[in-house]
Amino acid sequence: MRNAVTELYARFSDSPNVDALLNSKWTLCCIMSGENRCKTSSYVTKTKTKDETMQEDAQSPYASPTAEVGGAAGDADDLYSAFLGPKNAGYYQAAFEKIRAGGGSMGWHWPACLITWFWLAYRKMWGWFFMYWLLYPFAIMLVAALAGMAHESLVFVVYFVGYFIIPPMYANALYYRHATNKIARAQYAGTDPQAQALEAARLGGTSNVVIIIIPAFVILIGILAAISIPAYQDYTIRAQVAEGLSLSGGVKAAVSEFYYDNGSAPNDNAEAGLADAMSISGKYTQSVAVDGGEIVITYGNQANQLINGEVLLLTPSDDDGTVVWTCGSPSIAPKHLPAACRR
Repeated sequence: MRNAVTELYARFSDSPNVDALLNSKWTLCCIMSGENRCKTSSYVTKTKTKDETMQEDAQSPYASPTAEVGGAAGDADDLYSAFLGPKNAGYYQAAFEKIRAGGGSMGWHWPACLITWFWLAYRKMWGWFFMYWLLYPFAIMLVAALAGMAHESLVFVVYFVGYFIIPPMYANALYYRHATNKIARAQYAGTDPQAQALEAARLGGTSNVVIIIIPAFVILIGILAAISIPAYQDYTIRAQVAEGLSLSGGVKAAVSEFYYDNGSAPNDNAEAGLADAMSISGKYTQSVAVDGGEIVITYGNQANQLINGEVLLLTPSDDDGTVVWTCGSPSIAPKHLPAACRR
């Protein structure tokens, strides 16, 4: 070792940066290894820019063996292997290599399609797990409530694509990004490669928690389904009933006007100056008819079977010269009626 230091000092004694050169362990290792490039007799002092120094270090076989997060340099591959664990490591290593090589982020991952929530939890992507399991369905229900029945098809398409198409298409890219972030965190565990690998293995791998939570999850899903499915069905039926009320707005105005002009209610649509009852219809409403002053809304077409063929009645009454309407139904369940019609 002393001879190597002496040789280093002798070779670069003319350089003004002798102390810096002596402190360079890579130059010292170069001399000790006997490389031909270290045996040149001449040395030209040159002030290097930071970029030149970084480029030279990157090209040198004696450069510091640092691991680039997300790259293939140094021991990054070892950290990825430690993170993935033994289960399906070959599949994910190939997928990660394709992404790093610029092969694109899109693909297809069957477990992420068929059992998305299970796969996310199994691979310890807890944030995405809760987002997929709770936040996304809640957001879809909120959008559906705000959009109303007029856009139910579009809402369903958005739900289906976001729930069953997007996750398997970008599952590998999502997992690669997750792994890269965790490996970067593992590198802060210290400079010891073994410590980094142990931390990467702790942060990655697979979780046995999902085996425990599956029964609880199934029970919870059953409870939520038992509550939410009937509640959502009631909501959709009420929305269909509300369509009939909306269509009756013009009919009520015509009946009221006839009453003010004649002091009595019209017997039918024609007498009230309205179109045929079957002409006043909608997606869930079959007809809106005037029958002795009373308005009869009949549901049909694409209406839910629970109200298909049933009627909603709007009955007028005179309250000090003002026509007041009361709605109700002899056959539609109160829970399916608008609040104003449940009295």
